Amino acid sequence: MPEYDLVCDACGGPLAPDDAVVSWSSTGGVERGFALTHTAHVPASASDRFEGRQAVWPNGYLRFVSDRLGRRIEDLDSLQAILAALAPFVMRPDNGAEMDAMRAASFGQRPGVKPGARPSAVAAAAQEPHEGGK
Repeated sequence: MPEYDLVCDACGGPLAPDDAVVSWSSTGGVERGFALTHTAHVPASASDRFEGRQAVWPNGYLRFVSDRLGRRIEDLDSLQAILAALAPFVMRPDNGAEMDAMRAASFGQRPGVKPGARPSAVAAAAQEPHEGGK
């Protein structure tokens, strides 16, 4: 398997960082059940989540790791596997996901969506029409 391939823990299919979600459950101060999945395959038992598109940014990756420090983690092996899978994306000198996110953020958009384009009907309904020049 190539170094930069992610695999969904639920379906075993290829996973793009923009569609990835790291999810886990946190009860009684213990974190368990870490999974790296497609957005649609997040386990129902998961109480917490971290977007994959943020996890591949150097600052996002470090924030996720530092948030886990000092916490009780029941299944450390699954967390280590997820961190190892995400690390090559973060350590690349020209992290494409980060560059796309910064470029899109400069237009107030999400990565992969052209400025002014509407990615879905839900997002289109959420946006209010703007009347310029009044």
